Amino acid sequence: MQLTRKKNRNLAGLLGAMTASLLAGGVHAQSDTLATINQDNPTRPEFDSGLDDRDTYTDEGLTRLDSAVLVYQEDGGRVQAIEPVFGVTFNNTDGSALSLQFTADVLTGASPFGATPWKGTQTFVAGIKPGDDGGTGASGSAVVTPGANGLSIVSTDVDPNQLPLASGFNDKRYAVDISYSKPWGKGTTANIGAGGSFETDYTAIYGNIGFSKDMNQKNTTITVSGNFEFDTSKPSIGNPTSFDVMSGDLKNGNRDKTTVGGLIGITQTMNRRWLAQLNYTVTKSDGYQTDPYRIISVVDHITGGPNQYLYESRPESRTRQSIYFGNKISIGDMVTNISVRGYHDNWGIDSLTLKASQHIPLGRSLYIEPGIRYYTQSGADFFRYFLQDNEALPQFASADSRLDSFSAITPSLLIGYKIGRTGEVYARFSHYKPSGKDRQANAPGYLAGRDLFSGATSNSIIVGYSYAFR
Repeated sequence: MQLTRKKNRNLAGLLGAMTASLLAGGVHAQSDTLATINQDNPTRPEFDSGLDDRDTYTDEGLTRLDSAVLVYQEDGGRVQAIEPVFGVTFNNTDGSALSLQFTADVLTGASPFGATPWKGTQTFVAGIKPGDDGGTGASGSAVVTPGANGLSIVSTDVDPNQLPLASGFNDKRYAVDISYSKPWGKGTTANIGAGGSFETDYTAIYGNIGFSKDMNQKNTTITVSGNFEFDTSKPSIGNPTSFDVMSGDLKNGNRDKTTVGGLIGITQTMNRRWLAQLNYTVTKSDGYQTDPYRIISVVDHITGGPNQYLYESRPESRTRQSIYFGNKISIGDMVTNISVRGYHDNWGIDSLTLKASQHIPLGRSLYIEPGIRYYTQSGADFFRYFLQDNEALPQFASADSRLDSFSAITPSLLIGYKIGRTGEVYARFSHYKPSGKDRQANAPGYLAGRDLFSGATSNSIIVGYSYAFR
């Protein structure tokens, strides 16, 4: 099979990126929107397992419909997600294309919100407004009492030796994205896109612009792009002051964050059976990056028992850099995808992602694609499982598992069936298993030697259908 380049993107790859974001953190996190998740490929997708790997035709002059749904489930009755996506791309004969994408997702279940376990019962409080769906309570049996300023106070007891979880939430998100690409001079393509993601307590508006230039008889493509994002955190009872004691009181007003990023990349045809891609990405975020729902325990320095629960604190500036190197190699009818991604940010996190997959045809229409992904990262400089009562408060501290030091492995299997020349149905199964790297041998009392890593094993399936017509 001779490898050729494709311009259209598939929803399996986008949902896969969203799944990776879900795997990395909790529900009430200030998580990145799709614009930031895909910061490495705003105008040309990174090589990834997916439908584009096998297509040897183009969609020029065709309208393509894409639909897919992600179902995600964490072990232990934790986070569950259902996310349908629908996209349509109008491809013109002059090489221009207009794409629209609509996303809706629902998340339910329970997610850790920072407190450590204890051998006795723990009680957590939170404020809610009438009609709130959000996960402001903790795992266990909740009692609701009247509070001040029209709020109700939710008081929840958590059983001994259990990791406290925020439970009973029902989060909904809706997103719309639009992009347009057009040839601009000989061998040059311009791309512009914009979108928005909307939740009850979080809103993101984003846009991107990029240019790609084909050279060397179209064997080399240079890509340059930039993106901008503006986010607003707006919990119903407000954003708490960092290191305030957890309470059901009314908090502060809305808080904003801006992100600006850029990419420069090169895609090279090494020979008729080998494509390679190298990208460098940098983004800078300024503003509110604290999770308003997440707390951290202040424990007794002798017993390890909880004395207080404080709202976390994070820096308001973050610079991220990454280098991605991907390869697509054809051997006979099979296609091998191999990639590596290195990441560094000024919060002290360094990570490495290794991915490999093998496309295996089983006849003319059916194929399978087993894959494996390995991820490892160091912890943020300010990550703490807990604070101790005999120490002064640091400037920043968070117990968010996404900022912890951990590794994870994700085996996957993609099964697809081609329908004619322009259609395809597919399903991808993934199993994610993370593991922490620090058992806190020097922790006080009850916490000594315990595995406090709060990441969860999960399973996900993506089912999709793609079809193009004139």
